[in-house]
Amino acid sequence: MILLDAEAYFNAAAEMAQRLARRTAKTRIEPMLIVGVSLTSPDRQATFRFPHGADPSTAPQGRQLLDRLVHDVLPLLAAEGADRARLTLMGHSMSGLFVLEARAAAAPFARYIAISPSIWANPSVINAQPRGSRSASDLFVVVGAQEETDNLPPAHLARRMVSNTLSLQENGAVTLNVLADEDHGSTPYASLPAALRFASQRLAAG
Repeated sequence: MILLDAEAYFNAAAEMAQRLARRTAKTRIEPMLIVGVSLTSPDRQATFRFPHGADPSTAPQGRQLLDRLVHDVLPLLAAEGADRARLTLMGHSMSGLFVLEARAAAAPFARYIAISPSIWANPSVINAQPRGSRSASDLFVVVGAQEETDNLPPAHLARRMVSNTLSLQENGAVTLNVLADEDHGSTPYASLPAALRFASQRLAAG
């Protein structure tokens, strides 16, 4: 699993994966290699957004980041014995949008996990998702129900975090969870066990 925003979530994901993999028969989580990618810039939009439809002033670097992951990081993981049939890309918020962009670009990952993806920054990514007849989805998406409630400020409500995420179902197979009591900050932690189970399973051939 390549985990974006590692500065925030790597320790939690690595510890949980290590503990739950001790009893795979019960947890359905297998031992896995988790690789963290940390930000070198505080500008998340510049780091994770792709150029199309983006404000040029933000200097989107998403395409360059994806190229580096594919051409530099994946070969290193393969050399360490990583199972290409289970390569997983996971991100939250703006990096969750990056995960969807990578899937739309047919990046060579076996599965994708987008937690509370910031689809508002590029709604066209919904229709850009590949349509297929796979018997098991390669995309797992989680969002917190509290990310789109009437008590939120109008600017946050306008992002349609839940509504946009649910729209992904219109384009084919996707495993999608809406966590009833979680908000934008708590969802990545609350979703970790399910995300690790998703990364552990083998996808059926399409």
